[in-house]
Amino acid sequence: MQSIYFVDSNFTYELSTQSILSIRYATDGFSFCVYDAHDKLMVFVHEPYAADSREAVLARLKNYLVNDVILNLRFKKVYLMPCFSAKTLIPEALFDKANVTTLYSLNQEIAPDDTLLFHPIESMDAYLVETINSPFNDFIREHFPTIRIVNEAYPFIQGALSKALHDSEQIFLNIQDSFFDVLFIKDTRVQLFNTFNYRTATDTVYFLLNCIKECQIQKEKLHVSVFGPATNDGKLKELLSTYLPHPYFAKEPLLNEILNDKEMNSSHFIHLLNLHRCGL
Repeated sequence: MQSIYFVDSNFTYELSTQSILSIRYATDGFSFCVYDAHDKLMVFVHEPYAADSREAVLARLKNYLVNDVILNLRFKKVYLMPCFSAKTLIPEALFDKANVTTLYSLNQEIAPDDTLLFHPIESMDAYLVETINSPFNDFIREHFPTIRIVNEAYPFIQGALSKALHDSEQIFLNIQDSFFDVLFIKDTRVQLFNTFNYRTATDTVYFLLNCIKECQIQKEKLHVSVFGPATNDGKLKELLSTYLPHPYFAKEPLLNEILNDKEMNSSHFIHLLNLHRCGL
């Protein structure tokens, strides 16, 4: 798929200081968007690629930041959204800055040149914790002094919580190219959040069904919402529809209308487009 680069004809570089920039980067591609002061989408850029390591992704991202005209402007706010499987939730009752490294390392690795980042999710009394490469962290904060960095799980969880219903059981899936996040909410309260690495559609369904079994969820009453590349994966859609009642595959109508590109899976970028609305 070719790169997609949309710029509204009303966008002027002089007004960038009143605009909001959001950037997403992962092993499957790089994207960014710009909203003006009135929350109108003015710019959307998507560059698909396949990278086999975080180091390769960061090298690409640095290249974009240095060479792209728009990314060298100054903005009112800047959000950076890494999309990787390495992150964890720590209950607020256990969280303490003095022991966050120990708690994070219980189920995630920390490299010598990593910096820990953490953000509260007040509606579920927990902190989302992740790492970022320290030299890159210094570089990006110098490039964008107003930047805020948070894993894609943050807008995913916040968006799911905003859709939580009373007297219901809901599962939200955020399926990426090699991992997926699963969030189970019962009666507006989070019961489970976990991340699984997978290779095939069958793996994904197996892990999901096991979560449903362990949490004793009644499938006939379950509401399932799916985000990410899964909306273009025919095999996965078929399997999910076979084992679950009426799964909903999220789409982004705004982006579809602007780009009019059937090859692009716009649901993959819902969290990017909503990032600045999540109260970070």
